[in-house]
Amino acid sequence: MSLRIYGLLDCNNFFASCERLFRPDLVNKPVVVLSNNDGVVIARSPEAKQLGIAMGEAYFKIKRLAESGKITVFSSNFSFYGDISSRIMQMLYRWVPSVEIYSIDEAFLDFSNLGLDSETIIPIQHEIITIIKKWTGIPVSLGLGPTMTLAKVANDIAKKGDGICNLIDKEYRNEILSRIEINQVWGVGRRLAPKMVKLGIHTAHDLAMIDPHWMRREFGILQEQLIRELNGEHCIDLNNMPSPRKSIQVSRSFHETIDDFQTLAEAVATFAAKACEQARSDGTVASGIYVHLNTSRYKETYLSEGKAQGFNRATAHSPTVIQTALELLRSLFRQGTPYKKATVILLNLKDNTVIKSQGILFNMDNKTPEEHYQEERLMESVDHINQTMGKGKLFFGSQGMKQYWRGASEHQSPKYTTHWNELPVVMAK
Repeated sequence: MSLRIYGLLDCNNFFASCERLFRPDLVNKPVVVLSNNDGVVIARSPEAKQLGIAMGEAYFKIKRLAESGKITVFSSNFSFYGDISSRIMQMLYRWVPSVEIYSIDEAFLDFSNLGLDSETIIPIQHEIITIIKKWTGIPVSLGLGPTMTLAKVANDIAKKGDGICNLIDKEYRNEILSRIEINQVWGVGRRLAPKMVKLGIHTAHDLAMIDPHWMRREFGILQEQLIRELNGEHCIDLNNMPSPRKSIQVSRSFHETIDDFQTLAEAVATFAAKACEQARSDGTVASGIYVHLNTSRYKETYLSEGKAQGFNRATAHSPTVIQTALELLRSLFRQGTPYKKATVILLNLKDNTVIKSQGILFNMDNKTPEEHYQEERLMESVDHINQTMGKGKLFFGSQGMKQYWRGASEHQSPKYTTHWNELPVVMAK
């Protein structure tokens, strides 16, 4: 059986790196990118980080640095970033047949079944980051591991070093895991980390040593899978992996290819609505949205394109997000093209309470406080109905009624434990 090897490619300081592409005079100089209407910092070059500029810092606090010429400031340009992202993602198929976009600046690569091992893959790893930098101007990091979780760990290490890290070797892997604090482990987060520390779990290596069955009883199946992944056992794929901290992705490969706009629009609208629902559940709002389409990678005429757009004010208001998603889709869609997959990603997530206060202070869009209040009440009502009456009971017309793109499921068993209408019925004779 071929060795499983996964890679996570991450574009370093992506938004700031994009802004430097046509400004070579800014290489090795502090660059900062701001959020909607120049509210807060959403990206920093390494030099800006060294100045102590924090992520999420309000622009007015660093405005004096810009005015004195110590830093260069850009307003966010999501359409530009989306185009550069699309170019990089298309390049990745030169090396692997399977690429899964994780966010606007990250993608998982599956090197399995290519006959590679921990040694023979190293030249390819170097080649990927070298050619992408040469052809696009964007510096990238690539971490490798036998699972997606370990690829993510490897990528975090690669970003702090020379751009590559390989955790396929078990002995070296354990050494690295012992240096990573538990709150930095992908899938643990701020909520679970304090609980684990109380149990004596301080590092990723400590977590890897825990009995996975005990972890499942105490914390659930996702944490059990995390332990197994840290030990090199493949459990997590794109359908159940943790969401990126700064974005929410919803995507689907279609049962059959789609070549008409209306059907594809219903799918994209559904993905956008689902992403908004998740954002509201997390108490976050998005600064922008990225829509990506691709045809089957097994066809000769493979097509992979994406575009992004920012919002005037960060939002999780489904109608606003759906409308923007469909506008992007309209600009991407090519009549008669057999699309196999669509992806919607909410970008640059922010705490909703912070955005509310900024909106009041800076009047980030043309809507009145009353209009924003009505939008929030509407979304609360939609979420409440779907939570109490059943998922998907209330939806937006742009999502369609039949949703043929979902594919055939004529032989699906009943949802015995998750749907009230499909609970098993016991009949007494």
